This record gives sequence, C-alpha cells and structure tokens, in this order.
Amino acid sequence: MSLVAENILLNDCWQAGIDQIIAGQRDEAQAIWLLPFFDEKVLADGDKLNKSLIDYLSNTIDSKMSQGELIEAYEIGKCLCAVAPDNINAMLRLLNLSIIANEFDLETLLNHNFLTIVDLSEPVDINLDLLYTFIKKVGLILTEHYIPAYLYLLKVVAQKVTDVKRFVCVMAPQAAFFGQQLRFTHLRTQILEICLEVAPPNLWFNVLCDLAESTLKEHDYQQAILIGEKCSREGIKIGPIESLCGSHRLLSALMESGEWQRIPAVAQRHQQILQEFVDSGHQTVTDLMIGATPYFLNYLYDDPRSLHHFRNAIGDLCSRSVNLTKDYSGLNEQYQLLPKTKSLRIGYIASTLDNHSVGWLSRWMFNYHDRTNFQIFIYHVCQPDNHPFNRKFFKDKVDKAYYLGNNAAEIADLISRDEIDILIDLDSISMSTTYQVMCHKPAPVAVTWLGWDTSGCPEVDYFIADPHVLPPDAEEYYRTKIWRLPQTYVAIDGFEVEVPTKRRSDYNIPEEAIIYLCAQKSYKHHPDILRLQMQIIKQVPNSYLMVQLRANPESLIRIYEELTAEIGISMDQLRFIKPDPDEMTHRANLQLADVVLDTFPYNGATTTLETLWMGVPMVTKVGQAFVARNSYAFMQNVGVTEGIAHTDAEYVDWGVRLGTDLELRQQVMGKLLHSRKTSPLWNARSFTLEMENAYRQMWEIYQSQQK
Repeated sequence: MSLVAENILLNDCWQAGIDQIIAGQRDEAQAIWLLPFFDEKVLADGDKLNKSLIDYLSNTIDSKMSQGELIEAYEIGKCLCAVAPDNINAMLRLLNLSIIANEFDLETLLNHNFLTIVDLSEPVDINLDLLYTFIKKVGLILTEHYIPAYLYLLKVVAQKVTDVKRFVCVMAPQAAFFGQQLRFTHLRTQILEICLEVAPPNLWFNVLCDLAESTLKEHDYQQAILIGEKCSREGIKIGPIESLCGSHRLLSALMESGEWQRIPAVAQRHQQILQEFVDSGHQTVTDLMIGATPYFLNYLYDDPRSLHHFRNAIGDLCSRSVNLTKDYSGLNEQYQLLPKTKSLRIGYIASTLDNHSVGWLSRWMFNYHDRTNFQIFIYHVCQPDNHPFNRKFFKDKVDKAYYLGNNAAEIADLISRDEIDILIDLDSISMSTTYQVMCHKPAPVAVTWLGWDTSGCPEVDYFIADPHVLPPDAEEYYRTKIWRLPQTYVAIDGFEVEVPTKRRSDYNIPEEAIIYLCAQKSYKHHPDILRLQMQIIKQVPNSYLMVQLRANPESLIRIYEELTAEIGISMDQLRFIKPDPDEMTHRANLQLADVVLDTFPYNGATTTLETLWMGVPMVTKVGQAFVARNSYAFMQNVGVTEGIAHTDAEYVDWGVRLGTDLELRQQVMGKLLHSRKTSPLWNARSFTLEMENAYRQMWEIYQSQQK
C-alpha cells in the first residue's frame, strides 16, 4: 500500500472515530481508533500510528476552535488526553478548552501528574502557544491558594524554554496584570524575579525597573531602594534612556519610603539627568514609562515652568515612540465630519475608578450625566470588574463599561471603533498604559481632568481647571490649552462618614490641648513645610501635632526627630498615628483635630475636600503649580480665606492664630458648615452641567476646525 493511500485510510479511520464522539459514542470512537493497530494492511508501526492519531485529533480541535464549535472541540480534547495521557500538548489543549467551557478545576494546578508531565517534557516537545495561553487563562481565575503551584509551573517553564525573550515578553505583562488588576502584588514581584533570572540583556533592565516598582507596591521599602539603586547604577552603563529611568526608580523608592535625608541629593542628580536627556537630541524613547520621570519633582519644587519644560519635551518623545497600527485621526473621518444629530459619545479612561481619590471625586458626575444627550463609556485599565465600589458608582451609570488589560494599542483601537467623540483621561502620567493610549489619539478631542496635572502629551487638547487652581499666567507655559470652568474644576455632593474611633485619651492628650493634624502621604512631608509646622507647635502653648504614618515609619520619625531638635521642641508634643481602616472612618476622626496643617509644595486634594466637608479649619500655603494650589482653590470656593498663606511667615502666623483664637476657629467652622448649602464645591449636579457644556463647546470647536 502506498504512503498516500495509507494516510487516506488512517485519516478516514480517525475521522470516523471523531464522528462517533460527536454522536456521544466515546467508547465506539476508541474502538474504531484501535482498528489500524491490528490491521496488517496498514504499513506503520505503533508509534507512528499513535503520532498520526494525535496529530489528527489536535488539528481537528484547532479547526473546531476556529469555527467556534467549542463543545465538540472539548469532547475531542478529552479523548485526545485518553489516547495520549503523557502528552503535554494534549493536556494543554484540554486544559485551555476546559477553561473556556467553565469546566476547569484549579485543583489541576496542584495535580502531581500535570506538574510531573510539564517537568519531564522536553522543551522541543512543548507547544509554547498552548502553554502561554494556558498560563494566561489560569491567571484570570487564580486565587491565593493556588499561587505556589502556579509559580512552580512558571519556574519549570522558565528553565525549559529556549526562547527566553518570548517568555519574558509574555510573563512581564502578565505580572503587571496580577499587580494592577488582581492586586496580587506579591505574585507580580515573584514572577518578575523569575523573569529577571532568564531575561536576555536587551530586556533585563526593563524587568529590573518593573521589579523595583513592584517591591515598592508591596511596601518592601528597603528592598525597593536597593533595587532602585541597582537600576540607577546599571542604567548609567547602558545609555541615556536607561539612566533616566533608573534614576526615576531610585527617586520613587526614596520618596515613597520617606527617606528625606537622601532625597535632595538624588533629586538634584535626577533633574540634571533629565536636562541632559532633553538636551541630547533623542528622537524616540523605548520605554514609555519615561513619561513619568519628572513626576516626583512636583513634590520637591514649586517651579511649574521648568517642570513643564521637561514634561513637554518628554511628551514629544513618547508621542513619536508610539507605534500606531492605525491612523485613528482618519479612521472615522467621514463620521467625524458629519454634523452631530445624535448624542455626543464621551469616553473616560482610568485605572482609578474604585475607592481611589479619583473614584471618590468623579463618581458624582457619572451619577448626574445627561444620558439622553450624552452616551457615556468607561475604559477601565487594569481594574477588576467585581470591585464593589466600581459596581455601585460606575458600572451601572454608563452605557458601556469595559474592563481591559494593559495593551495600549488594543485599547486605543477599541475606543476608535466605539467612535468616541471626546476622550477624558483621569490618570495623566500616573499610569503608563493610559498615557500611551492618549498618545495614540483614538478620539478627535482629548482631555485631561482630575487625576493629575497635564502629562505633556501633545495629543491632549484640553486640561480642565478653574479660575483659582492655576495662576493667570499659566497659559504661558502650558502646552495643553487650559479650559477654565467658571467656578471649580471638581465638585461633589459630600462624603460618607462613619463613627469616630479615636479619642484624645487614646493618645494621652489633654482635653484642653490644641491638636494639629497632618495626614498626608510620606512623600508630601517636605522638611521645609514640616519645619514651619514645628514652629507653630513651639509658639502655641499646650499644643500637639498628630502625624499619620502611611509608609516607612522609621524614616519619617527620623525626620521629625531632627526637626524637633533643630526648632527646640520636644518629641512629646508629637503623636504618630496609624491610618484609619477606611475612608469613612478617616473622615469621622478628622474632627479630633482643631486645625489641619496642609503640605507644600504638593497640597492635599481629596484630603483637603474631606477636611473642609468635616468643618475643620486648615492652613495651606499657595504656590504656582497646579498641585500647590488645590487647597487654595477649594477654600476660595467655600468662601474661607482664613488659613490661606502666600509666604512661610503667613503659614506660621495662620497656624498660630487658628490655634490660639477659639472664636476665629468657630467662625471658620461655621463658614465651612454653611458652605454645604451654598458653595459650588458641594453641588455636583450643577458642576456636571458645566462639564457637559464644556464638552459641547469643545466639540463645536473641533467641528469648526474641520471645515
């Protein structure tokens, strides 16, 4: 018998068995498949026959999958594993099918037979497409209990694969998914450590930088600093881009951990590296996280002109570096030029629409949006779809909510296909994926609102502000057009408040004492503003400063020890307190304070709104940058000028006056409580109308420019 005839005969036999499987006759199928093994006319040995059957079944499964016939593919997959119980690819096919069919049991990850098969399989025998598909699919349903088995699987695979570049390129984004969307930060770190062991030279540094960020998210501050130092050293050896990114990682680690003894020198060096990079004439960048490299300088200097210079220059590079797969600006050209006879399609993109500051403040507008004249879309970046906060305030308030990964090009393509008219970025440079999406310009009009200052991305058209939060001359150095709303750039109807859990007696503070409070994150505790706070405490008899420790307590306490010794007050006048268990309790406990002391050059934002809502007087220093004017803008909008300082001396003076003058404090408290009825800051419905009016005007401007 010829080889061709033999193959035709075998294929007919294999297909006959498949027909029986589809008919629900699995035993009959296996009986048919056994026939060739006993047929003397078939000129093939057992191993060859077995391979022929396995290949035929595997190809049939793939064909059924491509045709959407998942049930049939799954049934054939079960038979394939019965025929070849030790075949790694047969098992991977079945496991992938079982996940799709919701038949997968996570106990499979703990199954000794499965892990043994993977362990014993030769690298050349493993279908990497099947393996990586399985690894990613399991990641979508992974729980804490199965993480050790998942890590064991990855370690085995990492040592087996010959294409380590592909392994790293698959697993590094998967690690980010675990950290950002599933909040398995420790798993993210462990996966990146596996990747670092095998990463080729051209990927090793990127993985190292990711690992520095991941350890920081785990609050392993000392390890994050050590890795940040390594990023800084190695980056200098590799090139200008890597030098800048490495310096950023080190500065991030120091800022997050509150290592203020080292921060000034590292920040000065970082600014020098930024300037050298901008002057070097680079035309593109390879790592779009470079867009965040000027970020922490805002916590150190109130110098918006120079910081915008850096931000804009790097924004140009990031924009040029985006690999556009489509020309989004022209993809729906005819659609865009048509007069709008239907509602505007508004898209919001964010990674923070949960109980994050952005989530707390933006939720009100989603509640009041005019759903008749606007279609509202949300593009959640690396956020789970089962977060209670998100479900309550966002998911059911829009026409369409997507929960997406970190592939910027795919997200941009989706936004374009949805024919979004105006895309609002709520992350700015605090999320690299969102930043890249904005660089794609997938919608005709792009806006930055709420999440942070402008990113410097040239594709963003407008930055939402108000008459107070930016100085009158800001247009001189802002690349993005400033769109000043008439009253305030954000408004809420209020905050939920729990029952207070803290009492003066808990901290051994007398009832008649004056309590000042600073509850900001560690990287806002600039020594210069802390020095002013110590001067206030020194001048106000029987006063105490309560400091909330959110990061590395030892580092922050060392700073306060140095400053109290310098100013000449006792550490006994300071109380270091732990963060409250949730935001509602935090707001209730704010009333423990007589006066809240704001930070500078980076003010509070959500924390300031919470303070004002709870009727607590505060002292803030006003700067020139957006982040140095938030508290000033909010206080202007509630009609309270008592506590607004423009100089160091005024900051100390207001702190002393509010601490020593009970009548003044009561007047301020009365104004704050009355403002709940009158201030635009507490009227989210009216604010939403102003935002919607701005959207209409932006769209009219866009249409007029197309004529």
